[in-house]
Amino acid sequence: MDADLSNSIGAAHERFVPGTADGELIEAEHMARYLWASQLAPGRAVLDAGCGVGYGTALLAGAGAAEAVGIDVSRESVEAARTGAPDNASFVVGDVHALPFDDGRFGLVVCFEVIEHVEEQDAVLGELARVLAPDGVLALSSPHRGVYPAGNPHHLHEYEPEELRAALEARFPRVELRRQHPWVASAVLDDEQVADGSLRARDDVLVSRSTAVKPGSEPYTVALASRQALPSPPGRVVLAGAADLSLRSELERASAVNAALTQERDSARADLAALQGVERDLRADNEALLAALDEARAELESRRAQMHEIYSSRSWRVTKPLRAVQRRLR
Repeated sequence: MDADLSNSIGAAHERFVPGTADGELIEAEHMARYLWASQLAPGRAVLDAGCGVGYGTALLAGAGAAEAVGIDVSRESVEAARTGAPDNASFVVGDVHALPFDDGRFGLVVCFEVIEHVEEQDAVLGELARVLAPDGVLALSSPHRGVYPAGNPHHLHEYEPEELRAALEARFPRVELRRQHPWVASAVLDDEQVADGSLRARDDVLVSRSTAVKPGSEPYTVALASRQALPSPPGRVVLAGAADLSLRSELERASAVNAALTQERDSARADLAALQGVERDLRADNEALLAALDEARAELESRRAQMHEIYSSRSWRVTKPLRAVQRRLR
């Protein structure tokens, strides 16, 4: 596929295009989400909201979906997605703010790495809920603000995990979070296993972990939401290329920089709050001084009126010669 479909702002590429990052961590991240969600696809009508070039829609279709529909605002991406698509996959140009589908149309709605790009996120969540069948399942992901490296020019708002949970619970009685975390792996495999890059699930490889991380430290949050009891699809692991071993230290450095930036932001917010407090105090003092000035002006006008009344009186005019004599005698 044409790499120009990656939707770049400067050097920041946002739309994942298969074939442009083979074996890299970014490929494993995107594929892992869709392969995990594809376990829910068999027999269902599936919507891939924000499908990009359609590789995820194709995975969902190939997993046994009754039909898989991809929708994206980019006409060029949709045209690319239609090329070589499975028979049970179709694609529509459209906006996730106003999905062109009937209520309850889909048994599974997938929306991965889309919600952080849109304005009026609650409206989009409402649309995803609207087109979901009463017993359907929504699978949605967002970068985890505070862990995911800051500064992506494509992102309007990234959710904290509990913020995402609350946004979904406003529409669904059942919500569960999953944590998507990058891991460094060492695998002992035979020749056939080493050569297998098909992304198919294997039952001849065992996965174990030598360390644990605290939930909440992951760069991506993946959520399941439904009006009915939620399914429990097994976790899914996709191994990236060996060259990505260096990315762990890069991610840690990026996380450290992000934490420092977050601390600086919080400090700046505290300083701003303090300055706003000083500004409020100065405004109050200024208003008090203006009120005192108004009172002084009113008093001066009153005294002037009194003097004018005295100077204009008949008694003041009658006694004018006497006052002149008094001045000469001094």
